[in-house]
Amino acid sequence: MKASKTKERILQTSLALFNEKGERAVTTNHIASELGISPGNLYYHYRNKQEIIRALFDQYRQETVDVLNMPEGRDLTSSDKIQYFQSLSKQLWSYRFLHRDIHHLIEANPEFQKLYPIFASQVMKQGQKIYQGFVDVGLMEMTPPEIEALIINLWIVLTNWSNFLYMSGHLKDDKDSEHLVWQALRQMVFLEGPYLRGESRETYEQLLGNMGDSNLFAVLSNSPTKIADSD
Repeated sequence: MKASKTKERILQTSLALFNEKGERAVTTNHIASELGISPGNLYYHYRNKQEIIRALFDQYRQETVDVLNMPEGRDLTSSDKIQYFQSLSKQLWSYRFLHRDIHHLIEANPEFQKLYPIFASQVMKQGQKIYQGFVDVGLMEMTPPEIEALIINLWIVLTNWSNFLYMSGHLKDDKDSEHLVWQALRQMVFLEGPYLRGESRETYEQLLGNMGDSNLFAVLSNSPTKIADSD
């Protein structure tokens, strides 16, 4: 039991450090120091940082697949749609380093290069089932090609949102910035808007009203337009 608790602490601490500082800036020595254990104790549970990243990825993948399960014994409802979005946004924020540092992770670990597309395929196929379920109960009106395009667009927004925030200057400090990442939910809701019908349309209007206005575009569009000359 003690060993299991130590492994869980290693994963939790590693995840926090990777998210805050970036995976490349964190070593196993940093993780051990943060935990107050020796590097040897850490290596007893995980031989290297790549094993820690793999364990975190497996955890993230399983949690995400579980989030996207279809309800049993009943049809999908408009509330399910919001729950899916909220859960996915929370998942992506909790494991944001995996998408933010994806290019480096793939270059540093050939195994990750194989696993990530498999995970993306799982999510997209499940998303296809979910959206077809919404169409079947009359909450959305979409053709199969439109479902596929929407899923790809949602995946792009979800997996690149934290990168957009960093690159556009909205996210400079990882602390106290979760509310900015939840703005991704607002963007996803807008992507779905044209296809919503009936009760789903009413839920859409109510959700946008509860979210309030966003200043992301205003801040970005009012940024300095002249690039300073380099010396």
